[in-house]
Amino acid sequence: MKFVAVSFGILFCISSANASVPASTADDPSTNDITSAAAFGRMPIERVKVQIQHWLTLSRASEAMSKAVMEPWSNREQVDQWTAEQTLDRLIDSFAIADKSVRELVELCRATGQRRSLEFEGARADRFFRDHVSLYHARWLTQHRFYDEALLMLEPLDPEEVVDPASLFFYRAVCRLRLLKPAEAGNDITLLLNNTLDVPSRFRAVAEMMKAEVTAATEGLPQVARLMSDVQRRLDLGNSDDPVQKREDEVVAALDKLLEEMEKQKKQQQQSADGQGQGQQNQPGQQGSAQSAIKGSTAEGEADRKNLTENGSWGMLDKQAETRARELIRQQFPPNFLDAISRYTRRIAEQKK
Repeated sequence: MKFVAVSFGILFCISSANASVPASTADDPSTNDITSAAAFGRMPIERVKVQIQHWLTLSRASEAMSKAVMEPWSNREQVDQWTAEQTLDRLIDSFAIADKSVRELVELCRATGQRRSLEFEGARADRFFRDHVSLYHARWLTQHRFYDEALLMLEPLDPEEVVDPASLFFYRAVCRLRLLKPAEAGNDITLLLNNTLDVPSRFRAVAEMMKAEVTAATEGLPQVARLMSDVQRRLDLGNSDDPVQKREDEVVAALDKLLEEMEKQKKQQQQSADGQGQGQQNQPGQQGSAQSAIKGSTAEGEADRKNLTENGSWGMLDKQAETRARELIRQQFPPNFLDAISRYTRRIAEQKK
């Protein structure tokens, strides 16, 4: 399905965020068209240096420590060549020199991949410090599909107060889209594409794909696919709490609504056919049988499919309703959709044992 393809594209691109050097806007001609309208860009270096020095004062850092922290920022020619992403990384590295907790967070993100939280107390409560450590941490969380936790960090951030507004808009859009908040994600995507300078080319490419997904249907088959994907992600991450159960209920409700609409549509088609004459009264049933009996199957309503049994039932559907649902889905949707639902329910049942 298109949704699945877009999802894999997003995960592939954001997982390489730390592994590749982002392209500058000079390498991306499309950015030239929005330069005049851009409102967000990399924070001026002089302002960054003032903020770092202010934090060092709050931290009561020694003169030697302060010198070590500021040393990477002393070569103005080199610093001016940094992209916004690189500026964020260098800023976090500077914080890590003077703050052990940041150093441990960076090591965890770059090596073991374990999650941890950072308490913003004392000098760490400084807004400039807090916002950029949060942005850095949320970037890692998003790349590893912890969208709920990342969004909590990203939502309060002001793009005018961070060195890398493009990363803020991009990762916040990813989180919102994956958490089924398309309207909010659309706002971030628009700001990223139309109002931001120094946007890496990979961000722009993925954002264009996400923009298409934002405008896709929010009901029916696409919505069921999104809900199923979100539940599977949460279970893959070892979550089985209330949000997961809520999503599972939403999947069942969406399927019930879908099946109800399909039943209604089928009855309307039958009534329309009945009105055409006595000789055509049985045509709808015959047509439905012809549609569902594929690949030479001789049993009415049975397709030549394998491995459709599962340990878990389809939500709250009884066997009779499940059989009817399978038949309707075979008639109305692509062949792989029934298999996808079967795999989904079987996986849910296995992970809840």
